[in-house]
Amino acid sequence: MSARASGRKRARKACVPCHQRKRKCNSEFPCGTCTTYEYRCSYSDDDNEDVASIATSTVASTAASIATNTTHVQLPVKRVRLDSEKGATSRPTATSRSVGVPSPAASGPREGDGLSSSIRSPSTATPPGVFDAHKAKYAGASAVMAFPHILGGLLGSNSAPKLHSLAYSFGRRPEAAAATSASAPPVALGTLISEEDLRYYSDVYFASGAPICDVLDQRVYSQRCSNYYRDSSSSSSSFSGNVVFGAIAAGVAAFGSFLSPVGHPQEEVLVRYSKAILDNPASVRVLGIDHIVAWALHVSYLRATSLPDNVWMASCTMMHLCEMLGLHEEENIQKLVSANPDLDLDLDQDRLRRIFWVTWAGHHIMAYEYDLSAVAFRSVTCQAIRPANGSVADQFVQMAQIIPAPNSPFRLREGESLSLREELCGRLRALAQLPFTDPFLVVTKADLAFCFYRRLHQLGISDANNSDNKNILQLVVDAGNAAGVAALQLVGQGRLFWNIIGSAFQYICVLLAMDTPVASAHIATAFACLERLTMAVDTRLTREALSMARHLLSLSMAKKRRELAVLEAVEATYQPVVVQMPADLDADINADTNAAAAAEPEVDWDLLNWEQFLIEPYRSMFES
Repeated sequence: MSARASGRKRARKACVPCHQRKRKCNSEFPCGTCTTYEYRCSYSDDDNEDVASIATSTVASTAASIATNTTHVQLPVKRVRLDSEKGATSRPTATSRSVGVPSPAASGPREGDGLSSSIRSPSTATPPGVFDAHKAKYAGASAVMAFPHILGGLLGSNSAPKLHSLAYSFGRRPEAAAATSASAPPVALGTLISEEDLRYYSDVYFASGAPICDVLDQRVYSQRCSNYYRDSSSSSSSFSGNVVFGAIAAGVAAFGSFLSPVGHPQEEVLVRYSKAILDNPASVRVLGIDHIVAWALHVSYLRATSLPDNVWMASCTMMHLCEMLGLHEEENIQKLVSANPDLDLDLDQDRLRRIFWVTWAGHHIMAYEYDLSAVAFRSVTCQAIRPANGSVADQFVQMAQIIPAPNSPFRLREGESLSLREELCGRLRALAQLPFTDPFLVVTKADLAFCFYRRLHQLGISDANNSDNKNILQLVVDAGNAAGVAALQLVGQGRLFWNIIGSAFQYICVLLAMDTPVASAHIATAFACLERLTMAVDTRLTREALSMARHLLSLSMAKKRRELAVLEAVEATYQPVVVQMPADLDADINADTNAAAAAEPEVDWDLLNWEQFLIEPYRSMFES
């Protein structure tokens, strides 16, 4: 035994961020709290030796446990890199902040490395994720695509569902074909869609999609469309601002075509037209607000039609463009408005704030849902957007800010040390208190409730007899029930948003994972909703989702049958038993009986005056 081990055991110290925030620290490197909330874990200089030993033992023990795992899925070890390793850089300790991030007005810029960084979305520390070696695909343990796989394993499947993005959209459009040349000279949008058709599909977009993706003013947009079709320079090969606006108009027309009962025959071509302009290097030489708006429209369309990986890459590009234009800082917004007084570009301060916060909200909701690394800014001082008639963007942003995301102004109870479970439960309660009436927001609210539940499920929140756990599970069930009604309402209106089918499928997964009598009571309703959605929009993706939901239900039933068979086997072994009281116990019982009898008063029933006994209680009534 070494001299260090034989001496007095030293108390394990908390890391610097946990010590400053008075949070629980497991003294690992990085510790669980810093990993969850994206703090830069570091220890004081006199603790470096302890940290190194802790990190080394953590990696060794985790690797040993993984090596002995014989299941078909490998859970990769989250690599721990010390500052002393080659290529590692020393980072300053993050500034102190409470749960969430203080509002921009109340705090200065958050410390960073000078660039937008991709930081880990808050999730549970273990397990780190699921890796599908056949597809070379990795997903966090709390990701929506990993949950059916994890649930199948918990239900005892010998072959758990593969890592697959089930029900990510209705699948009403095929995957877009690759563009032949991203740098091809642009042509006039009028060669692809007439001004009359553009006006029609734009009206569909502003009626259905714009209240959520509120990045355009309809009046200004309509005026710019008229100018675009009248301006002969829109057909030139130079990337003027008018040409970049063509990407916006094409994006609006494509999204409106998707939401319309009768789509435009050139919908896919319009998408490729917009993307070709955005991808052309000449387009980015003079970066402007139109680029971000066009990317936002492109991301919205991809979210409804394409694979999550494609949407995610486009969403990250959109967020980095926001930083390049400085929309995350209020000072830059004011400078942009002052430098561009031309109202034709719709550059008022509230519009620029809407563009930033709406894109930020959509990006972080997807990051939390798919357990991906969100783009973080060094600081965010952009002020909140104001409520506006016909728009629910402010409510959409308010909901997204409840996610434990970087740069969010939302905070829970300040000055208290909260565990990860308390943090997630607190945010779920805050989400449940938001009174939404728009059906899309109701469905999205349920999606986030399921996100919180998946993380709580990883923490082992399964004791439904616990009153606190029971209340938390009830909040998730209530959100899922409301989402089912809203989903059918949206389909009836023809507003086939991307998350309708996904919320219905994930609700079934959540109910099966809860495995409580209360949850089981809602499974039939959840299946009825998913079946109605599948009949309304019968595609390969909807049928796959319904088939997988039924498969998971069969696994749950088989598990319960196995458990019941074990209990029945015990019952079958019952033997007739004659119960004989032990002598000492029998004596005690007799003694207690005799003592009780001795305590009762002796009554001579022959001498009892029965007339007085019966009339005495009512004498006062007769005398009055």
